Amino acid sequence: MQRTKVRLAAAALICSAMLAIGGCGGTGGGAESKGNGAPGGAQASAGWAEQAGLNKTETAAELYAKAKEEGTVVLYSMSSRVSDVKDSFEAKYPGVKVEAYNISSVDMLEKLIREHGAGVYNADVIFTKDTGGTFTMELLKKGIVHKYMPSDIVSKMTEPYKSQVEGLVPYVEARGIFYNSEVYPKPPITNWWDLTTPEWKGRIMISDPMKSADTMDLFLAMVQNADDMKQAYKDKFGKDIDLNGSPNAGYEFIRRLSANDLILTNSGGDIVKAVGKTGQTKPPIGLAVSTKLREAQGQGLKLGVSYDIKPKVSHVEQALLYVGDQSKHPNAAKLLIRWMAGEADGNGAGLKPFNIWGAWPTRSDVKQVEDLPLEKLNVWKYDPVFFYENSPQIRDFWLKQQ
Repeated sequence: MQRTKVRLAAAALICSAMLAIGGCGGTGGGAESKGNGAPGGAQASAGWAEQAGLNKTETAAELYAKAKEEGTVVLYSMSSRVSDVKDSFEAKYPGVKVEAYNISSVDMLEKLIREHGAGVYNADVIFTKDTGGTFTMELLKKGIVHKYMPSDIVSKMTEPYKSQVEGLVPYVEARGIFYNSEVYPKPPITNWWDLTTPEWKGRIMISDPMKSADTMDLFLAMVQNADDMKQAYKDKFGKDIDLNGSPNAGYEFIRRLSANDLILTNSGGDIVKAVGKTGQTKPPIGLAVSTKLREAQGQGLKLGVSYDIKPKVSHVEQALLYVGDQSKHPNAAKLLIRWMAGEADGNGAGLKPFNIWGAWPTRSDVKQVEDLPLEKLNVWKYDPVFFYENSPQIRDFWLKQQ
């Protein structure tokens, strides 16, 4: 199969959103910078957050009494599973309606920036991933989104999420290499460098990194942890790596992977369908988020995923919950975030749609569905500063390989 060509126009997808708030790579504006559309900039946004009580811990009962007066909470979500959250929340808290919008993290990023710049404060709760560190380094610093970290929930999280500075993380995922379990009784890939060999030429599916922030984040993690990639190469081939002019082993992996006739897609769902289809003799393998395992049951796919890959399975993918700046329904927003994080006792049904195979709740008092314990998940840490500052270079390097 021939490699799908990347359209150059896609190169600016994330960068265009970042430019809308004054930066594309680098640290951009700090907390003192004025956010577009924010009355008085980030300082005023911080004042609003304090007034809204985002630094307080209130009980669900206290918040519910106030939320009923607000009547509605608007949720921007990266996951379609929030339809289950909506149902359980409205059943638990009658009189408070959830308006849920399923939007990709990249599209959400741009939507929030455009709305905030126009003085439109529609989102109450933002449920997202960090997209190359941009939520942390831009939206959070400039007061377009705000952290809400109720102590009675955060205190029950494991480290490093108890001390998380980017925001509330109810659960984490990972990128995984999916394979057809009907053809392969055990994982055929045990080292990332396996993907650069002739055996897998034209049989590797990934989401287009120019459109998928998650794929690009994985490449960033490999570049940041180039020494690990260098050692994994030696473990695979028994010799030191020839970088061929690449800056380090992470970049060289990207170069060789790109040269192996990748199949680029727009959807992780498309990847697992192609990989797990029954009756194949030489199926592809694919890179997708670990929670795609749930599709094996619902669609009759033969899917396996390996978490035992040298040097690491991937970077950790953190789900983040924020409150939108100038939220019209701040008490309902806080109540919904508590619900999605499992509430004080860990039994809040809002976390259940995300406690599935391929996901790891960050709370010590919640029994996870996934067999592999969170502490044994072999992942690189998520570094928003490095990812944010190095995204433009990785994008440029990728485009040069196409």
